[in-house]
Amino acid sequence: MVGALVPVFFGLLVFGLPIFAALALSVAAALYFWGGLDPVLVPMRMFSGMNNFSLMSIPFFILAAELMRIGGLSERLINLARAIVGWLPGGLAAAAVVACLMFGSISGSSPATVIAIGSILYPAMVKAGYDKYFSIGLITTAGTLGPIVPPSIALIIYGSVTGTSVGKLFAAGLLPALLIGGILIAYASWYSARKGYPRDAMPTIASIWAALKQAAWGLGLPFILLGGIYSGVFTPTEAAAAACLYGWLVGAVVYRTISLKDTLVVLRNTGLISGPLLLITAGASAFSWLLASSGTPAQLASFILSDTSNSIVVMLLFNLILLVAGCFLDSASAIIILGPLMMPIAAQVGVDPIHFGIIMLVNLSVGMLTPPVGLNLFVAMGVANMKLGEIFRAALPTIALMLVALVILTYVPFFSMLLPNTFF
Repeated sequence: MVGALVPVFFGLLVFGLPIFAALALSVAAALYFWGGLDPVLVPMRMFSGMNNFSLMSIPFFILAAELMRIGGLSERLINLARAIVGWLPGGLAAAAVVACLMFGSISGSSPATVIAIGSILYPAMVKAGYDKYFSIGLITTAGTLGPIVPPSIALIIYGSVTGTSVGKLFAAGLLPALLIGGILIAYASWYSARKGYPRDAMPTIASIWAALKQAAWGLGLPFILLGGIYSGVFTPTEAAAAACLYGWLVGAVVYRTISLKDTLVVLRNTGLISGPLLLITAGASAFSWLLASSGTPAQLASFILSDTSNSIVVMLLFNLILLVAGCFLDSASAIIILGPLMMPIAAQVGVDPIHFGIIMLVNLSVGMLTPPVGLNLFVAMGVANMKLGEIFRAALPTIALMLVALVILTYVPFFSMLLPNTFF
């Protein structure tokens, strides 16, 4: 039954079915034709997979990010980023990475980060004399920091399907995001120094303070989220709901850039964004249920560990599998399908589930940059008005840097485990 499940799934994708439909129909076909079971189990398992308190936070986080985006936060964050790192060689390039880090801590979404920061900084970088391929490649890759830096929608999904603490996962994502961001800033400064790109004047304390005051209300959102979670005041889902209220008050009352009409547009956009994501989550839940109920995780663990129990080799194999999976599946589907399969095996070779969650997320973030399903590439096409192949070639140097960071994060658990061990 399971042997037919995966070929049927990919066959349906080839025929152009949406991912959630391909997931659900492949499970129904496997149950009916090879398992002799009633396919009515599929909607039951889809509903069961969606009936999860943690998953309720996903539309709330998306709504909060949309409110802060439409409220004019992007420009304020970019100004703050320029005040902090604009004096480096290629100050605009470094500011793009920092701005993606800050916006990612609000949105938790990779494509949203590329749109919000790229639509402003890409034209500015090209106008300032930066190579357009370098500019869009850097911004497209820096956008992947969105799901890694907390709060992260992908980590919420991983925590819900593996039974791992979402609070610990949020804490684990911060240092890896800073590591990747630091590597990208170092590359941007080195490349810009070689090309002689301009830099801003050394900032004064007054200029940094002015930029910080402008962005302070927006930056308060991640502090409320993470502070509320780690202090025990909020669960992640409750924190996401509080973030929506905060985001609306900041945009409508403080910045006065969100009207009632804008609020309705944001609510509609949130439904359009979160609806497909939750449908995919439902379909993938049924898919992963069939895999788990057939004993596939135990069989896979036995197969892999029969050849080696060396954690270095096992994690190298898992990285290769996840990188390939990221080319064909979105992050949510890949996490729900592969997380319950791989996490127990990783635990058997001594890899902490929290650490493995970060490894999985960084792998799938690279998948956001690789055809044919790399969402960041498609978003960047609209930002830069380029073809898919051009965007991908432009991002190749920074993709290579992401792979270097992946190797470090895989085999040096310090970055993923320091903050969870400290806070918990």
